[in-house]
Amino acid sequence: MKSMLTDGEAVYQKEMWETTFRGEKFVYEHHNVRDVDTGIEYTTTEIDEGNVQRVYDQYRQRHNIPSPAELTAMRERYGLSAIKMAQVLGLGVNQYTKYEQGEMPSESIGKMLRSIQTPAVFMGYLEDAKNQFSEAEYKKICAKVQKSFLKIIKSKPDLSWFWDFFSPRYFGRVAL
Repeated sequence: MKSMLTDGEAVYQKEMWETTFRGEKFVYEHHNVRDVDTGIEYTTTEIDEGNVQRVYDQYRQRHNIPSPAELTAMRERYGLSAIKMAQVLGLGVNQYTKYEQGEMPSESIGKMLRSIQTPAVFMGYLEDAKNQFSEAEYKKICAKVQKSFLKIIKSKPDLSWFWDFFSPRYFGRVAL
C-alpha cells in the first residue's frame, strides 16, 4: 500500500497491545500502518475507530452491556422511537441516541439497558413513564411488549420459558 507520509510503500500491521479503559486492562489486536522508508507508524481515523471498537467490544462482553445493534433491535421490537425509548428510561434523548450509535454507557446504565430486554422489566419502566404517552400510544406499546412475551412462550415447549422470562441475559441470546 502507498504511504500517507511519503511517496513510498507502507505496510499494514496488526499486533497485540494492552490498554486501560475505565480502570480495567484489555489486550486487543491493534492495527496501524508503518511507512517503510521512515519507519514511522501511524493510524487513520478509520483505523483508530476500529482499535477503540475492539476494546469496547471486550468491555461490553465483560460487563454484559448490550451492543448498539441490540439496543436498536430492542427499541424497534417494542415499537418505540429513540425519543420515546429515552422517555421510558428516564434518559436524555441525546444520551440514549449516543448509546445506539456506539458510545459506551456506564456499567450501571449498561445493566439497566440489558435488563429491559426482559418484557416484564420493561413494563415496569413503561408503567412509571405512562403519563408521558397518550392512552392509545401506551396501549400500542403494551401490545408490542405482550407480543414479545408470547414469542418467547411459543418458542419453548416446556416451562423453562417461565424462568427465562425473568432473565435479562436470556434476551441477548434470542431473536424476538
